Amino acid sequence: MRTAQVTVKRLGMFTRTRRTAEGAVPFSVGDKSIHLQDSRDWNAIVALRKRGGPPTAEDVRARLADVTDRIPALGHRVGGRRWNRYFEPCDVDLRHHVEELRFPAGRTLEQCMREAVERPWHPGRPPWSVQIISGYRTDEHLLAYRVSHVLQDGIAISMTGKALFSGMGERLPFVPAQPPGGRLSGRALRVGLRLTSRFFLPSARWLPADEPDASEEWRRHTAVLDRSDFDDIGRHTGAGTAQICLAVLCGALRAWTPGHWTGALDRRQRRGLPAYLAMSLRAPRETNCLGNRVAGLPLTLPCAEPSPVRRLRRIAEQADYREVNDFRKLLTALYRAPNLLGWLFAHVVLAGEKPRPMVTIIPAADPAEAGADELLAVPARPPKQTAGFLVTVGHTEITVHCLLRPFVGDSGRLPGLIAESLTELRTALINQPEESAL
Repeated sequence: MRTAQVTVKRLGMFTRTRRTAEGAVPFSVGDKSIHLQDSRDWNAIVALRKRGGPPTAEDVRARLADVTDRIPALGHRVGGRRWNRYFEPCDVDLRHHVEELRFPAGRTLEQCMREAVERPWHPGRPPWSVQIISGYRTDEHLLAYRVSHVLQDGIAISMTGKALFSGMGERLPFVPAQPPGGRLSGRALRVGLRLTSRFFLPSARWLPADEPDASEEWRRHTAVLDRSDFDDIGRHTGAGTAQICLAVLCGALRAWTPGHWTGALDRRQRRGLPAYLAMSLRAPRETNCLGNRVAGLPLTLPCAEPSPVRRLRRIAEQADYREVNDFRKLLTALYRAPNLLGWLFAHVVLAGEKPRPMVTIIPAADPAEAGADELLAVPARPPKQTAGFLVTVGHTEITVHCLLRPFVGDSGRLPGLIAESLTELRTALINQPEESAL
């Protein structure tokens, strides 16, 4: 492979020149933090459940023949060693990226996807594959896109999956993963300092009593909701879809363990449940799908608040779009930290991360648009996290994918409680129109 000299700017008057692959993209702090944790827990998968017999591997390879021209990010792998890591372009052999997986009849979708997502990667190849999953039933199959978070974050996975399966030949051209940043304003620094304090809040009690499960398998549950209900609430209140999603989830968690949020509460419980909202650091309309440009926005879910309208109002106050944008600018600057300083920052982030729920909200195509009956997803399972909630927002439906560790009891109630929480919020706004505006 050809190489080129790259001059790396350092703090102060010194510079250092290192050799790296031509066309390589340097790691951001987000890439470094994921690389430090590289394991099967950081593999993710999105799948379409389709009726009828599965396509052949040859058919899928033919469909993907120009995939690296349409989606250049898929033609990259991790290069370098030790502290000098980057994404380097490489040739893609589709024989290593299209997998046919046939499972015994009677296997559940969850079992199939769990085994599929944890398969090892081919050494030296970009860590992604398109999987044809069949055999578990005679009348349907799954067409899945699997990838390691070392290569892509959740937004990139969503964009890539849509481009692969939409049948429209969508192109996601490559642009620099770290565009030049502007000067930070004093307001952005002040907002950043204030929001950073939320990272250190002690957690509240929110889980049911432990029910140990010897299987050690993550539990996955989904709630499919009508997008029109969210649009109605948005028209009444001016709230965005992400804010409404958080308020609905907050109401479901309150109903899941009401004993934690009612009666005489200490300060920690009254404050609410600290959580992370995944926040993309990509530029608007950026279609490059390489690397991890996502960070956690710390917020508190007001589960102790009995009123669904006031829960939404408190969420909106925390997730104010102007402040979130300022915080995004600050984190984008930190993600461009010089090489060794970036590695140090990544270590600090990992050491200080607290086990609290992570909520990721991403756009997605409706399954019907791709000729499928259902969209399934298994997000990454960070080792410290007990629960993760992936919300896929389509044109007609919004799906909440709940992923919880096996020791979390009573998790099967969550999808029903999420649907009830949405109905409760919508009904409250209809019955109390004077409280609608946030």
